[in-house]
Amino acid sequence: MSSSHPAVYTIPAHRAFADALAAGLIARYGAEKTGLARGILLVPNNRAARAISDAFVRRSEGGLLLPRLIPVGDPELDERIGGALEPIAADEAIPPAIEPVERLMLLARLVQQHMPGEIDAAEALRLGADLARTLDQLLIEQVEPARLREFAADLPDLSLHWQKSLDRLAVILSDWPALLKERGVIDLAERRNLLLASVANRWSGKAPPGFVVAAGVTTSAPAVARLLRTVARLPDGMVVLPGLDLGMPDDEWDALGPHDPDPVSLRRRPSIETHPQFHLKLLL
Repeated sequence: MSSSHPAVYTIPAHRAFADALAAGLIARYGAEKTGLARGILLVPNNRAARAISDAFVRRSEGGLLLPRLIPVGDPELDERIGGALEPIAADEAIPPAIEPVERLMLLARLVQQHMPGEIDAAEALRLGADLARTLDQLLIEQVEPARLREFAADLPDLSLHWQKSLDRLAVILSDWPALLKERGVIDLAERRNLLLASVANRWSGKAPPGFVVAAGVTTSAPAVARLLRTVARLPDGMVVLPGLDLGMPDDEWDALGPHDPDPVSLRRRPSIETHPQFHLKLLL
């Protein structure tokens, strides 16, 4: 069901992304009254969904039936993506996500257990919130918490204070899955990863009946990148990136990184992570 060449496009930075996207999709699919309504539009977040919806309205003239807009970063992703996930087989059922407040309280309790007598409840809550953000980032990038210890081992010059902090963090995060399993829940970021993987698997085997466009999504998070790779190869799918510099010389593109370690020093050349094209390159 996949195309041999990925359909990847870009809207230049000097164009208003939402308006250019709406104009292009109307021109391509709007000839039939229900042409747009048969499609799915994957966008990064709710704000992008509102902006693109408004852009369609500005160009609607006599009215339009819009494609289904699905923010891939939405906490209620399974409700938004609807039929693309149904029916879910029994062996594919995805556990519910833990409630945010319960998650914070449990993480704060873990912190206190591993720092007995060192901190009060207020500080445990603050550290628990920091821990939650760290955990989310690890889950989004699909990095095992155990690799934090590898990070410390790779930096022998790291101060003893930071070595101990990383060791403690790794221990806390390694205890966390057991707590979730007891309650029959998973982290929200992990649930989103599983939902995105489920959609990618289904669309790889059987394409949706209408078009699928992933527009404005620039994160290189593995679950999202795999879904976009699937979309770009659907018979009527495409990925539309914002402001990809097609005229950048090859040497400048290569200089962005990420770089392989130097074979002698085993150190990596620094990547230019603040460059506006860096994350687009990672995604590609």
